[in-house]
Amino acid sequence: MDLIPQRIPFVFVDNLIYIDDKTSHGVFKIPAENIFVKSGFYSASGMVESMAQTAAAGTGYLCRKNHKKIPLGYIGAVQKLEVFDWPPSNAEITMEINLITNILQVSLVSGIVKYREKVMTSCEMKIFVTN
Repeated sequence: MDLIPQRIPFVFVDNLIYIDDKTSHGVFKIPAENIFVKSGFYSASGMVESMAQTAAAGTGYLCRKNHKKIPLGYIGAVQKLEVFDWPPSNAEITMEINLITNILQVSLVSGIVKYREKVMTSCEMKIFVTN
């Protein structure tokens, strides 16, 4: 919670499970009452937000580790979005984020969401970062 600006009920990542300079992995157990659950399944919008929050948590962790201020980030664009399936509510999903490039205050990342090792969705995101 201290690594991302969002607060309950708009938190869509529970924990970071892996982090390095270019990669962050997170997990999220999808509550049935989540605003992105439709007809018992987590929507593509929810999965994109979970990926963005995992990216933010990874950045926040690295900043805190290096004694820097944690920046705010905003999704500027979502590209190459592919949805293969939708995880059910109460499932635990994993998000895997990889930094492609970082130019000035814009990061381009790729991300995937998995449920039981099966890819549910993938995309690239441009994230604008402010200090």
